[in-house]
Amino acid sequence: MSPAELKVAIDTVWVLLAAFLVFWMNAGFGLVEAGLCRKKNAVMVLSKNFVVFAVATLAYWAIGFGLMFSDGGFVGTSGGWFLSGADNSPAMGDAYQGIFSALNWTGVPLISKFFFQLVFAGTAATIVSGSVNERTKYSTFIVFSLVLVGVMYPITGHWIWGGGFLAKMGFFDFAGSTVVHSVGGWAALAGAIVIGPRLGRYRKGKVTPVPGHQMGYVFLGGLILWLGWFGFNPGSTMAADAEAIGRIALATNLAAASGILVATFYAWIRLGKPDFSLTVNGCLAGLVAITAPCAFSARWLPS
Repeated sequence: MSPAELKVAIDTVWVLLAAFLVFWMNAGFGLVEAGLCRKKNAVMVLSKNFVVFAVATLAYWAIGFGLMFSDGGFVGTSGGWFLSGADNSPAMGDAYQGIFSALNWTGVPLISKFFFQLVFAGTAATIVSGSVNERTKYSTFIVFSLVLVGVMYPITGHWIWGGGFLAKMGFFDFAGSTVVHSVGGWAALAGAIVIGPRLGRYRKGKVTPVPGHQMGYVFLGGLILWLGWFGFNPGSTMAADAEAIGRIALATNLAAASGILVATFYAWIRLGKPDFSLTVNGCLAGLVAITAPCAFSARWLPS
């Protein structure tokens, strides 16, 4: 095996390992959402978080990847069905510049790149599940996830990661604060507005807390998500760049730790006592916030 082939093999293993970590985040989202809902609805919440990746896989494989990463301005129009057509997906890091380009190496194989992008698309759909917790039909959520991952997510993703108009304007999002989490968040907000609040959430114009039934789920789910983010952010190097991976992982962890403490002390001051659900959500807020700039804000860290 030549040095170039070895490099491609190592990078492919790294990309797939990172993708497996992101895939495992489905368990984290499921546990957090199930723990924060009422006991009678826990099975439905877990079911939605389990089936959503199956829906995402077929939708993104059939049409989503082509719309997101083929040639076009507003949306990829040269891509075909089932991973055919032009591929403008990320260029696998700086390691594939220079001599690798001269040798016509394409880097990590397309099917491995597809799997890495697929778990990101699945995450966008999973985010929606929490916002419509306890008040959406199983069939409705499946159809919505199919549309989101097959059409909506790829279009907005193309604008930034597929060489679309935002990318041409200089928009940067290294690992998906906007492409993944903002898109999922806006879709979640739209769903919440249409469906409305949970029954019993507002009484006589005042907010009424709806306590989660199992905070142990929330604890484990939060830790799984924290772990999965070490695939989400460092994995977006799309190459086994030892220095970059370490920097991005540390920046990611610092953001999570900061989010935890800020949320914990805010709740302590505001409510008079810590609130564990806010502590976990503070961790997630820190992780989401660092996802876009993790490769750039990490530059101040020591080599």
